[in-house]
Amino acid sequence: MSKDVKHEHEHEHEHGCCCGHGHEHEHEHEHEHDCCCGHDHEHEHEHHHNHEHHHHDHDHDCCHDHSCGCGCGCGHDHAHSTDDIKKDIIFIVTSVVLTLVGVLFLEGIAKTIVLLAAYLIVGGEILWNALKGLLRGNIVDENVLMSVATIGAIALGDYGEGVMVMLLYRIGELLQGIAVGRSQSSIKEVLDLRPDTVRLEENGEFVVKHAEEAKAGDRYEILPGDRIPLDGTVVEGESFVDLSAITGESVPVHVAAGDELVSGGINKSGRLVAVALREAGESTASRIIRAVEEASESKPRMENFITRFARIYTPAVMVLTLLVAVIPPLMGLGEWKEWIHRGLLLLVISCPCALVLSVPLTFFAGLARQSSNGVMLKAANVMETLCGVKAVALDKTGTITRGNFVVTKADCEDGFEEAELIELAAALEAKSTHPIAHAIVSAANGAYAADSMEEVAGCGVKGSVNGKTVLAGNSKHMKKENISYREHAERGTTVYVAVDGKYAGCIVIDDTIKPQSKEAVAMMKKHGLDVELLTGDNQASAAAVAKEVGIENVHASLMPGDKLDTLKKIRAEHGPVAFVGDGINDSVVLSGADVGCAMGAGGTDAAVEAADMVIMGDELTALPKAIDVSKRTMLIAKENVVFALAIKLIVMILGITGHAEMWMAVFADVGAALICVLNAVRLLPAKKAAK
Repeated sequence: MSKDVKHEHEHEHEHGCCCGHGHEHEHEHEHEHDCCCGHDHEHEHEHHHNHEHHHHDHDHDCCHDHSCGCGCGCGHDHAHSTDDIKKDIIFIVTSVVLTLVGVLFLEGIAKTIVLLAAYLIVGGEILWNALKGLLRGNIVDENVLMSVATIGAIALGDYGEGVMVMLLYRIGELLQGIAVGRSQSSIKEVLDLRPDTVRLEENGEFVVKHAEEAKAGDRYEILPGDRIPLDGTVVEGESFVDLSAITGESVPVHVAAGDELVSGGINKSGRLVAVALREAGESTASRIIRAVEEASESKPRMENFITRFARIYTPAVMVLTLLVAVIPPLMGLGEWKEWIHRGLLLLVISCPCALVLSVPLTFFAGLARQSSNGVMLKAANVMETLCGVKAVALDKTGTITRGNFVVTKADCEDGFEEAELIELAAALEAKSTHPIAHAIVSAANGAYAADSMEEVAGCGVKGSVNGKTVLAGNSKHMKKENISYREHAERGTTVYVAVDGKYAGCIVIDDTIKPQSKEAVAMMKKHGLDVELLTGDNQASAAAVAKEVGIENVHASLMPGDKLDTLKKIRAEHGPVAFVGDGINDSVVLSGADVGCAMGAGGTDAAVEAADMVIMGDELTALPKAIDVSKRTMLIAKENVVFALAIKLIVMILGITGHAEMWMAVFADVGAALICVLNAVRLLPAKKAAK
């Protein structure tokens, strides 16, 4: 993804608030409110500005290069199409039958002819590719190496061994192709997230158009079973939407008029009509596609090392091959045939495909698994960095909490009912646009309307509702009116209500904690990570949230620059640190963290652009899961490197000392590569059942 700056403006405004509460909203623009309650309010409202215009071409099978790329000139593609697989199976089976007939039933020239026929059937394509490689100057092409080794064996009179080596090589290549093909299909599922067409409304009818023709504000239709082509807001119908490909959540989400649709989801039941929020190139699905493509094309540090190693390894082994084949017989230490055979054996081992194929494939499979879990990484090396993270710093609003204020409690005095208390307060707050006022109004049924209402600076509101004098605000409001009240000390913003000069009770408004936040913190601690809370909210509210989710270290009342300074202190104390946030005020610290993680479901464009990874869902548990996948990816990559090198070294020693056969060399090359590939493929997400 591009990291272009996207209209990041910070504006300070003074607002008169009538609610009598202190709170924080972490959205995109910061505003200072001079509230009548006497508290400071920090509002960060969200305005999405995304001016990237990309066209995504779906006419390719995979964005990732599965060719060997080993530096030995192999350059072949290990992924096999269905037709290739069928053809390979036919050639292999035919060659196996002829080999068995020649070895078991024939002698002399007839046996030689049948074995040569078996060799050409299974190895003809390899020989042809080797010739083309030589004409291009690729003298260390894997096809060339295998051809020289098998032709050498045949020239030495070992016809059966030449055929068997070529058979084993083709079988190994076939199995590798099937395994790599599976990895391609996994990433293709991601690239198919966004349909190429959309049913746009024209003159009252819905017409199929190319997705790129859609503009923000256009109405479009999604029929049952269709994949959602654009981000939008539902205006007609209701249905259940499968967002598993986006967020990793397997349970379909109910949507109706007013709810937002995320492109890439699948409409499971009813017909929906929506209004597009943005163009196709700026949709959630398009952003995921671009991120996956760029991450797949990026190279982690381990892969770069293996590539450099391969460029040294192959020539070194080829020089060793020449020395083994020539020096000993010249010194009278044995027959030329024997040492040439040992040299040919080393030649087969000289291709480092097991290393250079399995390592990138391992990271690729890890990226596919992360994507299936609803985690979008912008580069493969983010997984390497994640493995080294020692601490996690969390923003509060929109990360640990939902970022939406609701009435969580109403304590009533004798003679008053909870519903009545909320209705009276809501009547006074009805004309306010303040989030706290909105929370009270949303909890009411609108039973009452205010006859009159006035703001009391620094305190709250006062007015007449249904013939009663009603006050709603902070503790200062109660004291100013000489009303005896009970102090409420629990977490949240408290609005005290009095009716006709008598204390009626209080309403508690708070930002709700996400259900999985506590579990996520516990998972991070299980990884041995230090977890700390960084927020612009006040100390009391931050401490209450931290206590509920299990965080001991709290840093409150922080401005964006303060968050970055605090992050640096955490890094100095613990080591590499990841930061998770969602607002524009978090973009600075997201960029400064070793791993910046944006909450994608409600996160701002600036946060998403500044981050190294994006959690597409709304749950924080995705981060420890991403760390799990990253550690597993690195472990498998290291296993493959150690295994491949160990096998090659063992067979190399056995070959030089005359204790290995040619088939062992093939196993050290193709067999080891196959085992490493299968080990890497374990990371791929399970295939989803047809729906």
